[in-house]
Amino acid sequence: MSKSIKVAFDLGNSSLKIAALKKGVLELHELPLPENLMEEDNILMPHAFSAFLKKAKKDLRLPGGPAGLLLPSSKAICRLVTMPRMSVDQLMLNLPYEFSDFIHGEPHQYYCDYALCQAESQEPPQQDEPGEEQLTMMAAVVQRQQIQDYIRIFSAGGFFLKCILPQEMSLIQLVQNCRRERAEAPGEFCFIDLGFLSTRIFVVHSDHIQAARRVPIGIRALDEVVADLFHMDPFLADAYKRGNHQGVLEHPRCMEVYENLAVEVLKVINFYHFTYRQNQLDGVYLIGGGAEIAPLRRLLEETLGLPALPVDTLIPGREGQVQNGTFVCAVGLMAEAEKEG
Repeated sequence: MSKSIKVAFDLGNSSLKIAALKKGVLELHELPLPENLMEEDNILMPHAFSAFLKKAKKDLRLPGGPAGLLLPSSKAICRLVTMPRMSVDQLMLNLPYEFSDFIHGEPHQYYCDYALCQAESQEPPQQDEPGEEQLTMMAAVVQRQQIQDYIRIFSAGGFFLKCILPQEMSLIQLVQNCRRERAEAPGEFCFIDLGFLSTRIFVVHSDHIQAARRVPIGIRALDEVVADLFHMDPFLADAYKRGNHQGVLEHPRCMEVYENLAVEVLKVINFYHFTYRQNQLDGVYLIGGGAEIAPLRRLLEETLGLPALPVDTLIPGREGQVQNGTFVCAVGLMAEAEKEG
């Protein structure tokens, strides 16, 4: 990642999260997306999205030039892979076949990348030194056309995407940064991403994803309840939800959504504890668009029996500046750029 990156985007289905560095000062912005601009992690109107970016750049005076983008969760496949030691060229040639059960089309239609695990005890594969030693890595694959589309859309909006990173890899970077700076950091970090369409739970162990599950309940369910209560379109209900209009976030029907979500998350956490009995979680990190919904946070803590840990501790040097879990992945991308700078 280049040190010249001064703005990072986290693209969701209902909002665009932005982290920007201006003369060393961190700015955070969340912009609700216009109706019908995104659906199921797909940009429906590329030209309109580019125009949206142009307006955001002008209104917020965002830095232009190189930028970073976190891929929507459904656009990349990340998994732990173990392969025989081989040259870099051989590795890149064979890596797509590790995803043959998950992708469609020909391997050349996809980009692959990887990050070696246990980097402190492994050297990168050498061009001329293949061997029988096994290499374990976090590998990711994404369609080439998808990457090209993002580059074109953001370029038309005034931003050159120099770094495009899957969410899983951004979480691993956050954990590694934290563990480098905090001697007391735990071995496992549990992230609960309260997204618009669904909720995803990740457990990061050191330098890899140890467990990942998706719960098909997201904040959209809350918008639908608010829309029904106030007899309006779900898209318009988002503003009522964000402003907690008439205390709607504490309404019994909203509490029912929280309860259903918390129970499903509890099932995942219990399964993790059963599978990895030697590992115990100290708490959870709530991220994503629903991370700052106070009654949801309280109910998750009560149901899981685990505290919601402060997300700013994940970004050394930014303690107290990033208390909102909505922005933690985008800021993590910026923090990596700062570190390299």
